[in-house]
Amino acid sequence: METVDKLAELEHLLQVQFHDRSLLERAITHHSCCPESAVRDSYDTLEFLGDALLGAFVVEYIYRTFPNCSEGEMTTLKSEVVSRRVLARVGQELGLFEYIRVDIANLRTFNERSRDSLCTDVLEALVGAIHLDQGAEAARAFLTRTLLPMVARVNEQGQETNPKGRLQGVVLRRSGSLPRYRVLEQSGSNNDRLFTVGVFEQDLLLGLGQASSIKEAGRIAASEALEILRVQEIEAQDTEVQDEYNE
Repeated sequence: METVDKLAELEHLLQVQFHDRSLLERAITHHSCCPESAVRDSYDTLEFLGDALLGAFVVEYIYRTFPNCSEGEMTTLKSEVVSRRVLARVGQELGLFEYIRVDIANLRTFNERSRDSLCTDVLEALVGAIHLDQGAEAARAFLTRTLLPMVARVNEQGQETNPKGRLQGVVLRRSGSLPRYRVLEQSGSNNDRLFTVGVFEQDLLLGLGQASSIKEAGRIAASEALEILRVQEIEAQDTEVQDEYNE
């Protein structure tokens, strides 16, 4: 009776009512609880299915939400969103751990990382279980409530810590185009190279950067461009205020 109550409690938490409760029970069962019948009774193969589905849903969402991103940018964002770190956070925030059936005594070690790993695995297994029980749209709806909101958050965080990402957002809003980086000059010997990189919005030079690697020079160019655009924006606002005052 207690197991049934816990499953009902979990269904309420997930906002999904299973037609086949055995799928839900299997999705939260670690193989340590059923070493002799793990393939049939643990979440291992459901996790495999859920991982593939989750990746496909996230890729489609990124494709639709950020149509101006390049393939490389979409790949980077997708990799971060489906990383075990992010999935563990979602699973922990959902409160999945207290519903996971695991025989801790049979694990070699158990710590906070083990807890995160279990939450990640079970989140993926739940996606697979929901898909088998109710179809792709139900699985997509579950991810829309739980994981997909992380896409915008992860993208924002990446832009805050990455000047090239931040500049991309600014340029996209200004002109609908992506910034382009060009090596304008290189000097020095093999062991002491210096690269000058320019970042452009179409044909307009936005900023310059110099460093011993092209990547770092591009990052510096993006930082300079952001600062120049910020100053221009402040000056434009000041001019606008002054014009209004003169009127």
